[in-house]
Amino acid sequence: MKLMPIAGLLLGLSAPSLAHEYKAGALLVDHPIIRVASPVSKTGAGFMTITNKGKAVDRLLSVSTAASNRSDLHGTLNEGGVMKMRAEAGGVPIPAGGRVSFAPGGLHVMFIGLKAAVQPGQMIKARLMFEKAGPVDVAFKAETAASAQHDHH
Repeated sequence: MKLMPIAGLLLGLSAPSLAHEYKAGALLVDHPIIRVASPVSKTGAGFMTITNKGKAVDRLLSVSTAASNRSDLHGTLNEGGVMKMRAEAGGVPIPAGGRVSFAPGGLHVMFIGLKAAVQPGQMIKARLMFEKAGPVDVAFKAETAASAQHDHH
């Protein structure tokens, strides 16, 4: 009988980590992931959704991590049928009452010069810097492109 309250407490403590979302003021950063082609890749692409429930625009200025030499905010554009990446100079605006998705084929965080092999399921700590909300510490959950396709089928 005495085990039930302890089990309930342990279940309650694990629930926030399962949600994989982070809040800072009016901003909600949902499900940040990093995809790598293989565990030995030196680059990875970061994806997430950022929702702004506030009444003022904010801006994601940068992403930093000790896991890579550099972390750039990139957009993807189609020029004459050729997909190209470009740096998002000045950051990425998060509109008031809006949502911005960082997803394959669009906005993403480019982790350049990964310092160690990244295994599926590994959590990569990073800091998002917003113009108004300030710093937000998150963890990007690592997955390979193959595991991502498998998970969605």
